[in-house]
Amino acid sequence: MSVKRLTASLLLTGTAAFAVALAVVVGTRMSAEAMAVVIGVVCGVGSSIPMSAIILLLTRRPRPRSEESAPQAPRPPVVVVTQAPPPQPAAAPWPGYGPAYPATPMPAPREFRVIGEE
Repeated sequence: MSVKRLTASLLLTGTAAFAVALAVVVGTRMSAEAMAVVIGVVCGVGSSIPMSAIILLLTRRPRPRSEESAPQAPRPPVVVVTQAPPPQPAAAPWPGYGPAYPATPMPAPREFRVIGEE
């Protein structure tokens, strides 16, 4: 076994041991609710990895060339000239509705009676 491979395996083993020890220390100090949140996050991320891999594979796959994507001869430009529409008379505001409601009269001024003063 080469020195390079031995170093890589020791580094991987040390990292895994550190992660396990850290998980045990943190896990013993967390409340049940916090542990449930962490487990939910880990499961959510774990379940999204396969779908992300499938999407990545589908988007990176080369697409077959169809006849439509083959280069075609340029077409001459088409210019359509239309006549301006005739002016229309101004429409009344809110067509189909009746006249606006009349303004409501001002209410009578209120009278206040102060109790305790003479």
